[in-house]
Amino acid sequence: MDRIIHVINASSRTDTGITEDIALSLAWMNVDGLPRIDCVTLEDGPRGISTARDSDNAAPAVLRFIEREAKRAETAGFVVACFSDPGVFAARGLTGKPVAGIGEAGFSAALSLGEMIGTIGVAAGNGAKSMRIARHMGVAARVAGHRGMGLDYGQLQDPELVTRCVIEAGKALRDDDGVEALLFAGAGLARYVGPLEQAVGLPVIDPTQAAAGMVLAQVMQSGYPRHG
Repeated sequence: MDRIIHVINASSRTDTGITEDIALSLAWMNVDGLPRIDCVTLEDGPRGISTARDSDNAAPAVLRFIEREAKRAETAGFVVACFSDPGVFAARGLTGKPVAGIGEAGFSAALSLGEMIGTIGVAAGNGAKSMRIARHMGVAARVAGHRGMGLDYGQLQDPELVTRCVIEAGKALRDDDGVEALLFAGAGLARYVGPLEQAVGLPVIDPTQAAAGMVLAQVMQSGYPRHG
C-alpha cells in the first residue's frame, strides 16, 4: 500500500499556480520507497488568504479535509501550505499522524541557519500574520524585519516580476535590517530560493519544503503510517 503525505493549499484559487509550483518543488521526494506527495487545492477554502480573517475562514476547510483523510490507512501525514497555519493546532487533536504548518516549520528551519532572520511576503503589509506565529513560538525577538512585495497572488505567474521583487526585498532586509537568513512567508515560492541566494549571499528557506521534509522524516523514522 502506497503511503501518502497530503500537502494542502488552503485557498480555493486556481489561477495562481501555487499548487502546481508546490508539486514541482517537492518532486525530489518522488522516490521509490518514500510516501507519495499529494498536493491539493481545497475547493471549499477562501478565495485567497491575505488577512487574518481569510486565515480563520480557511481553518474549517483544512480541518474537514484532515479529519476525513486521516481515517484512511494510506494517509501518512499532512502539510498545511499556508504560512498562517490555519487549523494546524486543532488538527493535531484530530489525528496522531504528523501535521505540520509551513509557518512553524519555516521559522524553525530559518532560525537554524541564522541568528536574525527576515521574512518576505507576497502581499503588501507589515507581516502581522507572520509575527503572530513568531510570537506563539517565542522567537519574535529573532525576527529582524519583514518585506511585503505588494503583489496579488495571481502575479506569481510572472516569474520575472517576482524575481525582481524578491531580490529587492532580500537586499533591503540584508542591508537595512542585518538579517542572516531569509524566509519566504508564503507557499509556492521555492523556484526563487536559488536566484535570491545568489543575489544576496544569504541562506533562503522555502517553508513548504521545510514542512514536507519534517513530515517525511517523521513518517520514515516511524516505519509505518500512524493510525488516525
